[in-house]
Order: sequence, then C-alpha cells, then structure tokens
Amino acid sequence: MKNIMKYMLVAITAISFSVAQAGELSVTGNAKASYTVASSDSTAGAVHADQGLGVANEFTLSASGELDNGMTWNYAVDIDGATVQDDSKLTLTTPIGTLGVFIHEGGLDVDNAASQSVISRPSDTSFDEGMYDSWDISGNNTLQYHTPADLLPFGIAFKVAHAPSRAAGATNSYEAAGATNAGTFTAPTATAVTQTSATVGGRTANHYQVKANPIEGLNIGADYLEFNDVMGVEGGQAPESGSYYLTYAIGPATIGYSKNFLATAFGADETTDYIESIEGTKYSVAFNVNDDLSISYENEESNPANRTNATANYTIESSGLQVAYTMGGMTLGLAMNEHENVAYTQNRDVKDTVFSVAMAF
Repeated sequence: MKNIMKYMLVAITAISFSVAQAGELSVTGNAKASYTVASSDSTAGAVHADQGLGVANEFTLSASGELDNGMTWNYAVDIDGATVQDDSKLTLTTPIGTLGVFIHEGGLDVDNAASQSVISRPSDTSFDEGMYDSWDISGNNTLQYHTPADLLPFGIAFKVAHAPSRAAGATNSYEAAGATNAGTFTAPTATAVTQTSATVGGRTANHYQVKANPIEGLNIGADYLEFNDVMGVEGGQAPESGSYYLTYAIGPATIGYSKNFLATAFGADETTDYIESIEGTKYSVAFNVNDDLSISYENEESNPANRTNATANYTIESSGLQVAYTMGGMTLGLAMNEHENVAYTQNRDVKDTVFSVAMAF
C-alpha cells in the first residue's frame, strides 16, 4: 500500500509539473436542481408525464497553451453526470484558422441559435414530446476547420466538419472506447409517424455552417448537413437537414427566429405510408427587466410535411414562459410549458411546470 501511494504521489507531481510547464488548466461547471410538476389531459391515449426532483451537473476541464511559433492549442473534456468522459475536443489555432478533432462535441446546427429562453427551451425539459428536429454532427467524431473570427467583413465566419466512416462497433482510438462516427448514425426513417428509427450506416457525413453580424444587434446564420454513401436507401432518399436563424437585440429586448428541415431516409422499395420530410419553426423573445431579472417566451413547431400516408399526422407545438432571477453565481428559474399533439398525434397534450436552482462556478 505504501508503494502504491508513493507511485500515485509521484504521478500526480509529474502531471502537475507537466501542466505547469506546458500550459494552463482550469475547471468550470454547473449544477442544477429541479422539481417538475406535469399533467396530461390527453384524449388520445395516456402520455407519460415526468415529474419530481432531479439534479443535473457538468464539469469541464480545459487546458491551453502557446507553441514556440505563436500558435495556440486547447484541450477540453466534459464530465456529465455519471459519465466519466462525455465530450472532448483538441484544437490548434493558427493565423489561417482553427483545426480540431471533436469527439461528441463541436455541433454546427444553428437551429437553436435563435432561442432566447432565459432558462431552457420548452422542448428541452425532462418531458420528451417526440419532436424531430434538425440533425447535428456533434453526435459524431469529426475533423473541423473554422475560419478566423476577423478574416472576413461583417463578422462572416465559416465552419466545416467531416465525420469519417468506420465499421460499426469499431473504436475511435486504441486508448478509448468507441464513440459514434458516421458509420453508426441513427436517423428517423420514412415511417417517422410511428416514431421509429433505423440505423443507416456505412457512409461519411459533412456539415457546413456560416454566421454573420452585418449590423449592430443583428446576427444571422445557416447550416447544412449531408450524408454520403448511405446504405439501405439505394434508389430512395438519403437523410439530410439544414436550418437558418436570425436574432436581433435592441435595448433590453431580443427576438429570435429559426426555420429547419429534415429529410428522412427510405429505400426505393418503400411500400408503407411514409413522411418524406419534417419542417420546424421556432421564435422567441426575451426581456431583461433589470440586471438580475429576465423573462422570455418561446414557441416551437414541428410539422411532418410532404406526407403520403393515409393516417393524418399533426403538428407538434411546444410553447413556454420562462422567468430567471440571478443572485451572483446562483439562478432561480421558473418555466411553464405546454405541449400539443405529442408524437404527432392529435389531442395528446401535456403541461409541465419546472422550478429550478442552478449554480455556476
């Protein structure tokens, strides 16, 4: 036991010395306790309404440093709940842009960039309303390039991500458990009306993003995600998605609007009723009453468009009012949400109220 302790102390000392010489290490995080009360007046079957106490937390370890040639590097890893390692990234910033490897990190989807909710979006609570949204490549392992922030006029910045294909179940590193690459991506199928999913693998994926700040207070952006060499949909439709958004801030008020689409995957021999695409719209507004008190309202809709099935599918609508009061590093929150036509089924409605206390450090 004494030898083990000695080796541990030597290792910790070596790591500390290495970090001190190579760069800086910081720890940030947050913890959030919540209590949810939910009810359902569904006339189309029972809807599970989550309620009760819960605690969520996340820690981020971030290390950074500068090379002899002036380039900078950064490594960050998230520890989320009981997960030992959740998301991580390793980047190198050069005069011509940033290059990086992102593991379950580095999402380029801009659909939620329009959200002005002071706590969380209505569809981002403990209740799952079954809404299909635009996809994001952050669930994959990717190589990315980001243009420098000050390279182009009007704050224009581009990001490109590539997820290489690999055999299903293969590991992404000889030192770590396998994370999802494009080869095991799970996408909504043509029968999304039944909320089923299927794995369509054996391909690469590319994600493109552009953002700009043309005038003071106005931010705009768009993204597009494509999959290549998709197996199981030959002669049919490969999955793809995209979105665009804008936000505008004037004084204490900010508004946001976004639009997204998602093309489902199906083969040439599709004979059952199916949905070709799903379209979504989101808008929100926030108002800072003072330095500590903020309120917001947000509405989200998801419409199974271009459907050819005989059974009707209905638009999901989630809306909510949020209030946040900040006291230093602590934020008290209240969210009151309503969800209609859950899982694209008529008259499956749920209401939930969430009380929360969040700490940031």
